[in-house]
Amino acid sequence: MVTRRTKNMLTAVTLVVAAAAIVVLWGCSKQPSGAEVSSTTPPPEGEQSGPGTAPAGQEIVLDVYVPCAFADAATEIAALFEKANPGVRVNRTVENVSTLKPRIANGAKPDVFMCIGDREVIDLEAKGLVDSKRDFCFTSIVLVVPQANPAKIQTIKDLAKPEVKTIALAADDVSAGYYARKVLEENGLWDKVQKKLVRPKFPVELLKLASQGKVQASLAYAACFRAEGGDQKQTAAKIKLITDFLDKYCQSVACSAAVIKGCSNPEQAKAFLDFLTRPECQEIFAKSGFMKLDDPKCFTPAGKEKASASKPSA
Repeated sequence: MVTRRTKNMLTAVTLVVAAAAIVVLWGCSKQPSGAEVSSTTPPPEGEQSGPGTAPAGQEIVLDVYVPCAFADAATEIAALFEKANPGVRVNRTVENVSTLKPRIANGAKPDVFMCIGDREVIDLEAKGLVDSKRDFCFTSIVLVVPQANPAKIQTIKDLAKPEVKTIALAADDVSAGYYARKVLEENGLWDKVQKKLVRPKFPVELLKLASQGKVQASLAYAACFRAEGGDQKQTAAKIKLITDFLDKYCQSVACSAAVIKGCSNPEQAKAFLDFLTRPECQEIFAKSGFMKLDDPKCFTPAGKEKASASKPSA
């Protein structure tokens, strides 16, 4: 038989247990969720959670298409980005830009496309394939010749001379070819040199053709000519600079990165684009021969005429 005293004891125990449960539940609701970190206990230096950080306990693989010219820079930057964004791994696909752009146009959806130049991104944007984009460094086009300079080229005007038989130029659908053609047209040379043109499939071949003496002149990216290391430096040692179109023709070529529409990780991709503009990344691009965003430069937005040939201040 259950006495009144026993009933009272059971009621008291029930109330204590209920009160304890309420305290526990209230305490859980106050705890930070996901990757949030208490402001009173910051994470160790180098392990801060960036805007592209993966959810706790998950790994995000960020797929980034990288042109050959950015191969070394992208390796360093990927390591920095991964350190700043725990749980994110940057998977780099390094190919010629002339291979990467058609791949995206045909349906590939990397998270990020880093482009040397901007025409490729502009073309993809026109096809509705770009979610967002931003410029992250600059380069220019240079006129170079073999060290021996057998055709005795001194200026861009000399390309029209009969003794100049071969000129390497990238295809019109890549930035290197597009901007080189613009300068040739501005100087009234396009119609005069077309029969002399050697059009390699990949822009990376432009300097090699000149260094090997297979052409008498080449119009190529300045960054590839000025890189501080690797095969590009060895190639540059075998050629001679005639003209940098940045100096005389006030031509800067923006290098654009794009978040591809429909990609798997748009939030982390946008964080990566922002990361490319950080000072430490800008210095890495400078080592690879590119101009930083805050370097003095001439720049004509796509589709607009030059307003002035003077360089803007930094």
